[in-house]
Amino acid sequence: MKKSKDDMHYDAMEYLEKGKPGAKTAEKLLFNALKIDKHYAQIYIGLAHVYGVSGDKKKAREAIIKAYEETLRKFSKWPKELLWGYLENRTYLRALQYRADLFWSDGENDKAIKLFKLLLRLNPNDNQGARYEISALYAGISGDKLNEMFHEGNEKQNWDKLHKLVSNQNKKHNFWKEPKYN
Repeated sequence: MKKSKDDMHYDAMEYLEKGKPGAKTAEKLLFNALKIDKHYAQIYIGLAHVYGVSGDKKKAREAIIKAYEETLRKFSKWPKELLWGYLENRTYLRALQYRADLFWSDGENDKAIKLFKLLLRLNPNDNQGARYEISALYAGISGDKLNEMFHEGNEKQNWDKLHKLVSNQNKKHNFWKEPKYN
């Protein structure tokens, strides 16, 4: 039976769980999936992960940019919402976030902020944590420092510093409306 592009993607991600030893097989599977649909953003997100694991930053960057371009191709106009709870949306939300991260690391902060705000509008529950990234960007905190703050929060099971960062920056820049839960 012939495998679908989704099957190949998920198989590739399983190989990637083995780390570098599985990266080559994962890459082959994803290239085969591209033969079925060269515009499928999820495959480029998968390739970004493969190249991240294998340490090829240049190829990871190219894959992220391609995933973002395919996302733009898919959405000529942004929907009102693109919620994380629907699996089919996650690829596009990841493509936006990864591209925003690249803009941020390249010092193109205005472009990064624009994408982070778009993410928060499309997915207001912010399952990805874009609110933390935009807060760090506004506060002049690097991505590495933000990661350290998360690591510390996880170790201590206390994320007060991160919540304070979001609260303070959101008061100044009004980028996110925290959802009300019943």
